[in-house]
Amino acid sequence: MKIVSISRNFFVLSLAAALFILCAYVPLPANAATCTFTRDLELGVEGEDVRCLQQYLNGAGYTIATEGVGSKGRETTQFKSLTQLALIKWQKANNLSPAIGYFGANSRSIYKKLTSGGTTTPATSDYSAQLEAQLAALRESIKAATPSSAPTPSSDDDNDEDESEEDADEDSVRDLIEKALEKIEEAEDQIDDNGSATNISSAKQNLEDAKDDLFDAMRAYFDNDYDDAQEAIEDAIDNAEDAFEDAGGVSEEDKAEDLIEEVEDKIDAAEEKIEDADDDGKKVEKAEDLLDEAKELIEQANDALDDDNAEEALDLAQDAEDAVEDAVDAIGESTNGDVEDMLDDARDELSDARKEVKEAKNDGENVNDAEEYLDDAEEKLDDAEDAIDDNEEDDAEDLIEDAEDLIEKALDEI
Repeated sequence: MKIVSISRNFFVLSLAAALFILCAYVPLPANAATCTFTRDLELGVEGEDVRCLQQYLNGAGYTIATEGVGSKGRETTQFKSLTQLALIKWQKANNLSPAIGYFGANSRSIYKKLTSGGTTTPATSDYSAQLEAQLAALRESIKAATPSSAPTPSSDDDNDEDESEEDADEDSVRDLIEKALEKIEEAEDQIDDNGSATNISSAKQNLEDAKDDLFDAMRAYFDNDYDDAQEAIEDAIDNAEDAFEDAGGVSEEDKAEDLIEEVEDKIDAAEEKIEDADDDGKKVEKAEDLLDEAKELIEQANDALDDDNAEEALDLAQDAEDAVEDAVDAIGESTNGDVEDMLDDARDELSDARKEVKEAKNDGENVNDAEEYLDDAEEKLDDAEDAIDDNEEDDAEDLIEDAEDLIEKALDEI
């Protein structure tokens, strides 16, 4: 027996609800429940009118539940979340706003028209408005579809392998559907925000094409034709991205690509500056380290872009740009301040050591060797000070370390 995951069942049912709106603009069935409503119905209320509303929604195709409480033939008198969700779908399909699952005067008015011989077609026959209602239902379906783990089959290993491959195909299609929805929403927002764009007509046409492609993908998905579904969804994504750009939008991918290219140019320029500074005898160690960091970050940004993670690529490119700027600023940067602090600390150690040697001498101890070590240490520190004045920080550090070793030896002698 073929094992089908719980998540797939739930997802198919959710998509089916959305596709129903696409395909089923037909008169209500004659046997749909007919009710007389005398009050507003909302979440939390109870009564036979609630049961009648549930019967009507189930009969009209806006299913409360596929099985158990609330399913057809098992309607209840309680208005709970499942009733609200089914009512929202009905309201969206009939162009009611706001579609929040509150059955008030407007909803009752539409209900009366429909049950007296009307149709489930939205108030406007404009195809674009119909698509908007369809997409709204699809978005709600996607949000409601929470993946579950598949049952563990008791079949052999070959069946396990076949099932995992099928699940992987389904997962990729589902991910692409969600991505297509995001791209369509971005395009819609961009068109709304920039309705005067030069290519706005082209943007709107591409957006309609994207929506059509998406529902073609849904049909293919129901036929288990995942290759065709993927191809249609990719077309939807491409058309949505074209719509976004025609409406004046700049995609995250384009932003990331442009910034990466700009930072790579800055890295090349900074590398030349650092090489010139090194030839001039300036300190460039810190600048080189920062530039290496920038190169590593920009490489990571390119990898993220290859993995279709434009947001991460953009963040990494911005970090790389900061590192390049810091590298240029660090050219010739003196570390004298650090070395001078080391020298001051060493002189303090020398002063403290002389005091200890003097106390030992007053106590009658032989401190000749200790005093010689300290004199040598003082000479080293004087030489270190001269090296700092000559911007020879590395030599100064070595001299200070030698002086500290001599101070330690002096203290060991007492």
